[in-house]
Amino acid sequence: MSSITVGSFNIQWGRQPASESFEPFDVVDACRQLDVDVLALQEVWRPDGEPSVAEQVAGELGYECHQVWTARAVVKPRPHLVGRAGEAVGDGDWGQALLTRVPHGPVTDHRLEGFVFDATDRVVMTTEIVNGEPLVVCASHFPHLEHLSPLLRWRLRGVLPPKERPAVLMGDLNMWRWTARLVVPGWRDTVRRATWPSRRPTFQIDHVLATPSVDATDAEVVRAGRSDHLPVRARVLAR
Repeated sequence: MSSITVGSFNIQWGRQPASESFEPFDVVDACRQLDVDVLALQEVWRPDGEPSVAEQVAGELGYECHQVWTARAVVKPRPHLVGRAGEAVGDGDWGQALLTRVPHGPVTDHRLEGFVFDATDRVVMTTEIVNGEPLVVCASHFPHLEHLSPLLRWRLRGVLPPKERPAVLMGDLNMWRWTARLVVPGWRDTVRRATWPSRRPTFQIDHVLATPSVDATDAEVVRAGRSDHLPVRARVLAR
């Protein structure tokens, strides 16, 4: 296959940080600047009865959009979670999306077991890029370390492809690079730069991980959007 670009962006409901009073920002323009073939979005907001932020991006930029909802939420007076997915609370749905503009197979959602005191479900979204040498693309929004996220090392067995296959895993993984290597052994980090908080990045918690049979170039953190996270992207090629 020819190389493709992949990227991940935690858009925080499409809202600016608390210091900016949680005002909306132009997510479509940020994703246009990111300009990748496969895009994973986390903290996607869908007000009841309206299109989601991810659907707006897909419609404007020519992506197919697959979404999964993991919690109920509100945005006023501040964005926060108020219940589990499907509960009759809140003003809308909160979750993640995988957007694609290259040929691919079906997108599957692998639900992970609950984590200690975690307010949301966790899902790994997976598809296979099929234009030539197959490449499995996985995207997720992992729990925080205080929710015992290192347990993912065992819960991801049978969910992620084996490290012998060409594959990438991207998203807000809520863990440092060295922790990610422990949780997903045999995968390597491609982007190596702080992503959070966006105004003065100190920690890298947003990642594009790859198996050994994937070549990654142009891996970078991108200054785009007004979320509390900075997006990441890389060009990848299955060998």
